[in-house]
Amino acid sequence: MANSEPGPPLIEVDDLRLAYVIGTQVVHALQGVSLVVGAGEVVGLVGESGSGKSTLASALMGLTDPRRARIDGGRIAIDGKDVTHLSAAEWERMRGHPLAMVFQDPLNFLNPVMRAGRQIGESVRRHDPGVDVSARVHELLELVRLPPSSARAYPHELSGGMRQRVLLAIALGCRPRLLIADEPTTALDVTTQAEIMLLLRDLCRSLGMAMLLISHDLGLVADACERIHVMYAGRIIEWGERRGVFGNPCHPYTIGLLQSAYAARNAAGRFVTIGGEAPNLARPAEGCPFAPRCGFVLEACRRMPDAVPVEGDGAHTLRCWNARSVRAAANGASEQADAG
Repeated sequence: MANSEPGPPLIEVDDLRLAYVIGTQVVHALQGVSLVVGAGEVVGLVGESGSGKSTLASALMGLTDPRRARIDGGRIAIDGKDVTHLSAAEWERMRGHPLAMVFQDPLNFLNPVMRAGRQIGESVRRHDPGVDVSARVHELLELVRLPPSSARAYPHELSGGMRQRVLLAIALGCRPRLLIADEPTTALDVTTQAEIMLLLRDLCRSLGMAMLLISHDLGLVADACERIHVMYAGRIIEWGERRGVFGNPCHPYTIGLLQSAYAARNAAGRFVTIGGEAPNLARPAEGCPFAPRCGFVLEACRRMPDAVPVEGDGAHTLRCWNARSVRAAANGASEQADAG
């Protein structure tokens, strides 16, 4: 695992607000997101589908479509430089180094009529001029643990895990200081998932590279990440060190995610789920966005919760007006389950 002491910030997101405009409809995908990733850190971003994780990743890489997406406020800084409103040409120069990204479906991002080695070579030529391209491609294949013969294969001739490794080799060809991994194990079998995550952790350690790991798989994030951010309805609602967020969750949404992930059962013996429906981001809530699905609602929940530290853990923060009652109920349910 990477160094647990955060280095200088590579990414600083401060109160970022981003909306998609589709005809006359405005979808508020990000509503005041703040996040920092330091040099050498491995940081996790979790939440159910539609919470805004991939939108945030796209914004960090300048990949949101300016014809449909607009930034309504806040700031993105990469390596100390404000990149919030870069032009398309400026973003092209920024991508790859210091940031690169691995996407969740390799077949959508690899050219089906170009051999894998040639696609890796394109990344090398663009971001590492002057280097021996053939030797560098061979080095990258070895780095991601692919045989040299993979260079001559077309994407459809490779397995899902091998295609993901090719995408990773392309990203590493840019010599990034921070890798954004957006659901890098989606649609892979359990064994291949474990191999990809082990590879990512080893690369972060050996290259001194930071990583922002985006996933709905809490187990993978718990194994890989030092700090966790939990996202809901375009907001980060709980964040801190892994041992705090996953070991002592205090937001009802985080508790529900963990109970669902660990296949916890309720008093009736049924699997625990989070009731209700995901919010409609075209009509953002004035108060706590989780209130319609929460069993601990107070009158105060009509207002957006402030960010408050968890008692006894200054590295653990959340947005909830009734965290103490939520935590007490969760502890009681846990003790009851253990007794059963």
